[in-house]
This record gives sequence, C-alpha cells and structure tokens, in this order.
Amino acid sequence: MSEEITIGENVAAENWTRFMYGMERGHRDYIETARFLEGYYLGGLYGGDGKLKPGGHWSEADLQVLDEQRRPAYEINQIMPALNSAFGYQISNRMDISFRPRSGAATKELADSRSKVVMQIANNNKLHWKETEVFCDGMIQQRGYFDVRMDFEDSEYGELRVNVDDPMDVIPDPDAKGYDPKTWSDVLWLRWLTLDEIEGDYGKKARKAAESAGLSGGDDDYGEHGDIDGGEPRAKFAFGSATGGEYLFGSARRLRIIDRQRWIRSVIDVAIFPGGDIRQLNGDESDEALEQIRQAGAVITKKRMKRVRWSVSTKETTLHDDWSPYDRFTKVPYFPYFRRGQTRGMVDNAVGPQRVLDKGVSQAVHIINTTANSGWQMEQGQLTNMSAEQLQENGAQTGLVLERKPGTPPLLKIQSNSMPHGIDKLIEIASISIGEVTVPPAMRGIGEGDEPGIAIQSRQSAAQQQLAVPLDNLARTRNLLADWFDYGIGKYYKAERVFRITDTDPTTGKEIESALTINQFDPASGLYLNDMTSGEYETVVTEQPMQVTFENSQFTQAMEMRKNGIGIPETSVVRKSNLSDKAEIIEQMQNASAPQDPLAEAKKALMQAQTRKTDAEAVNKSVEGMFSATSAANQIAMQPSIAPVADQMLASAGFKDADAAPAIPNMPAGIESVPMQENTNPLTPTNPAVGMNEGIETGELV
Repeated sequence: MSEEITIGENVAAENWTRFMYGMERGHRDYIETARFLEGYYLGGLYGGDGKLKPGGHWSEADLQVLDEQRRPAYEINQIMPALNSAFGYQISNRMDISFRPRSGAATKELADSRSKVVMQIANNNKLHWKETEVFCDGMIQQRGYFDVRMDFEDSEYGELRVNVDDPMDVIPDPDAKGYDPKTWSDVLWLRWLTLDEIEGDYGKKARKAAESAGLSGGDDDYGEHGDIDGGEPRAKFAFGSATGGEYLFGSARRLRIIDRQRWIRSVIDVAIFPGGDIRQLNGDESDEALEQIRQAGAVITKKRMKRVRWSVSTKETTLHDDWSPYDRFTKVPYFPYFRRGQTRGMVDNAVGPQRVLDKGVSQAVHIINTTANSGWQMEQGQLTNMSAEQLQENGAQTGLVLERKPGTPPLLKIQSNSMPHGIDKLIEIASISIGEVTVPPAMRGIGEGDEPGIAIQSRQSAAQQQLAVPLDNLARTRNLLADWFDYGIGKYYKAERVFRITDTDPTTGKEIESALTINQFDPASGLYLNDMTSGEYETVVTEQPMQVTFENSQFTQAMEMRKNGIGIPETSVVRKSNLSDKAEIIEQMQNASAPQDPLAEAKKALMQAQTRKTDAEAVNKSVEGMFSATSAANQIAMQPSIAPVADQMLASAGFKDADAAPAIPNMPAGIESVPMQENTNPLTPTNPAVGMNEGIETGELV
C-alpha cells in the first residue's frame, strides 16, 4: 500500500462527508433498530438485586416507571427458541460449491479440480460456522455481511479469506435498492483501530499522520469502539462504557476508520476473449500471464469500464487511496427479507406479540401479588395485640394471630377482585402470534400429546415453508459468495500449489488422502496441468445435510429396505453408520470368511422348499386341467350336437379362447352320435376329476 500520506487531502474529507450522509440517510436509525432487535432476541440481564436491566425487552424508561409503581417486570422470551429452530435448520445443512465447464478451455476435469480447491478454501475458513453467524445476523438484525479478500499472512501466494462483519458497522449505498452489491455506488465499513494496528496495516507514516491529526482535531476521531456521537454501543465483551481517561488516551485509544469502496469509470486494460467475455487487467500481470491470455485467443486492448476505488481514512487523514485489486466489492450481503432496499429480519414482526406477552404476564403477576393481601375491615381500636399500621404490614403473613377486644365483631377480610378474563386470553393470543410470525411450534416438533410421530413429521415439513423466503435469499448470497470464489481462484491462484485432498473410498469407506497440484507446468507438452486461470465456469451451489444428519438418514433407510427384503449388502449398511471404526469393520467383513448365519440358511432352505411346492402344485393343476379337457372332448366326440351349446356356455361364463373361434368347433359331418353312458347313482356323480383321482383310464364305451 502507498506510504504517501497527506494531512487534510480531499479523500478524507470526501469519505467523512459520505459517512455523515449515510448516517443521516438511515444508518443511524438502523443502528438503533438493530440494537433494539438484538435485545429482543437475547433478552434482558438480571442484576444482583434480581431486577431486570435495560436493553432486553424493557426500555430504561419503562423499568423506571414500573419500579416507581412497585410493579414487576418479567420477560417470557419466546423469540429466542423460535429463531433457534430456524438456526438449527441452517446448521443442519451445509453449502456445497461445485463448478461446471461453460466456455473457453474449461473441461470437466478442470471443473472437478476447481471444485476441490473451493472445498479446501471453505474448510480453511471454517465457512459453515461463519455462514451461521451471517445467517443469525440477518434473521435478528435484518442484515448480515461476509467480507472476502486475499490474505498474504500465511502464504506468499495469498489465500482467499472470508470474515464476518458486524452489520452495524457496514453502511451500504443509502440510495441503492438492489440486492447485488454490483448495483450499489459504494459501500462503507467502519472500524476502530489503535495506532499500533494502523501502523501494522498502513505503515509508520500513516500512524504519525493519524496521531497528529487526531490530537489536533480533538476527540472527534477518538472513542470507545463506536460509543460516541450519541450512537448505540457496538457489540463487544465489555459491559457498559469506560470511564477512565487513561484508557481512552493511553496506548489502547482507538480511532474511527472509514473504509470506503466505490465505483468509478475509467479507461483500463482489458482482455476480450473470442466468446466476447471481458476481463479487467490491473496492470500487475506478468509477461507470462499476458502471453497465456493471448494464447487463449484474447485480444488485449483498452476500454472504459467501472473500477473499484478503495479509500481508507480517519476524519482528517487519508491512510490509503488507490485502485482496488479486485473488480468487485469485498462485501457479500445477506438480507432475509428484501424489498427494493428495505430489509427485515424474523425478529421484527415478533416484537409486537412479545411485548404483549411480557406485559400480560407482568400484569397477571402484579394482580396475584396484590390480591394476596387485599386488606381487612375492623372497628377503631378493636385489636389488642397490634395496631392498625402493624396489621397493614403483617396482615398477609402465614400463621397471623389477631386478638380482639371481647364483644367486638369478627374482623372481615376484604374480598379481592378476581383475575380479569381478558388477561389470560391476551397471553394466549400473544404466544400463538409469536409462532405464526416466526417459526410455528410444529417445526419444533411440538404437537398434541397423542399425535403420532408421522403426523408430527408431516407438519414439520409443511411448517418449513415459513422459512422459504429467508432460505431462498440465503441461496442467493451463497451464489454471490461462490462467484467471488470463482473470480479469486481464476485471478490469484496462478502459481503452482499442492493441496491435500481427503476423499472416501467408495469400496471400503476409508478416508484416503491424495495430492492435488494446480498450475503445474508440463515440459513435454508445454502446457499447464490443472490450470486454474483458463476457461469460464458455471457455479453450482447445492444444499446438503451435515455428515452426521445425512448418514443417520441413509442408515435408517438402508435398514428399512433390508427389513422389506431388498438385498442391500451388509457392508453398505455399515458404511452408512456413524461407527468410528466402520472402515476397519468393512475391511474385516470383506476379507474374513465369516460363518454362515443358521437363521439365514434356514430361511433360504424354506424359500427353496416353498418354490418346489408351488411348482408341483402348478404341474398338478395342469394335469387336472388336461384330463378335464380330454374328458370333455371325448364327450363331445360321442355327441357332436352339443358342441354349439358347449361353446355358448363357455362364452357366457367369460371364457376367452386363445385360438380362433369358436372355442368348441362343430364336429365334421358323417360322425354318428354315440349314446352317453348315464350314471344315476347320486353317490357317484359324474365328475372329470373322478377318473384322475382313481386312475387315468376313461370309461369304456358301451
């Protein structure tokens, strides 16, 4: 970064003016709202006296009024468990980024290598946990922000680094109304740095300039991490505000830093590829990189385009002002509910019902407390063991003994008013409303006591539609983040690098490590292997359950399929389990000749016997049918005149002829009818099956 620092130059003044414009155009109000919403999610803190402190569901003015009236203030925080259910859904699912070849020299193999590099970047940044932070920021405080940039602390070649910003410190373009930062004119980021931190980031000259400007400019540049200008305090570990001057003016004093990125149009070098794609060149490309671009068919020329100007300053001191090394802002936003620049979170609509619930419960407790000692009625001087004032103080105590003068009437307990019916109804309505505007109880698995599990799961699945919009906007943010990764890999991952990739062997389930080398020059072909700078790729972002959740589901399904007779191998079932040594178990199962299971062998023998029995019964039925058909044909041959009648009877019974109709043809002319043998014995009726049961000989003709 540039060491040339000029006190009071226009960049610092322009940054300060833009900062004040953003604050007055809504960010000051947003900060107040964000702090208020966060208090409703976290709830209030109780002091050592057992009373609530301001900052939760109750304001300081409300608590002061209630304390003066000796009325209690309670919080029944139903917003936190409701939102935690939404957070649990996001935590149980992870983002999976992959690439598909789109144009240029992109291939499927290069896309797979690119996908593995992204997985390594995501793992190094612990992206899943950081995404949870951004998701929580958005759902609670309406906005969440990633910050993506190259980091050269751990690697000489640089690594993509993803951080999470406090949404109260990021000021988007107040006049913009698009979700994508490419539609904003600028974005500001506020930080509070010590002089040592300024020196580490921007150099010694920047430190001296900032220190001298801060001392001459008074306290406008200094503060306790944002707790100045009457603004809301920033989130931090500390409680309250610092009071010691030594802290504010010692070595730990902090200056407000305004970090601004804005679009400016200028004439720059670009590479235009045969497909029409344009890539900005920053002027720091090596001759080798430029030659590689030309070999890809690109034409290097000049074009007037939008560039990012990056300016960092205090109120009066410019710390850095130069062209950004990136062709986009480093901020990637997440807005759960977005409507043309207007942002909302899930807590917003829950504030009203939660306030009704808190006030209803507090009022109910107050009524119960007041009715416990509703008062007494007595005549003047009626008590002998205490005065009226003592009765007023001790009248609600357990085991109270009242001694009255002889002949005086008994003391009367004043009948207290009953609890108004509207309060319990109000509490019920508020509780239901909180679930309706956040996450329904069904999504948390809360149902009727006798409701079956399948019904609860069905209601949970249907209730997830409540999260459709926040999750769809999360997918949008994930795609913006994936595009940033694709851009960063293609632009900055140019040197030869070796990554350790851990895969799972599909056969044994063992984790195997392999080396992935990118941008490796092959002298034989003169080409670079796994070249990350060539080709255009399409990002594909999918949502997958976390490993434990996914494997539990897979294991359950595999066991159910085995119970239903589907022959899933035992090794496949073990592979889907969560056993810590499942890879070794699978290897033992594959190598060892385990003894046969007697129960399984018995089941196999039973199935074989049942198959043979079924085949025998089928043959038996076939023989019976053939005998019946032969006997019927014999009778028709003896009496040809019955053939038409028999054919009509078969058709009436629904018989379908597999041959040409009629089923029973007429006998040829010239055949004489033979009288049929009549059997009039009722004990031995005529039945074709009789001959089969007693032999295969048919009756002889008489």
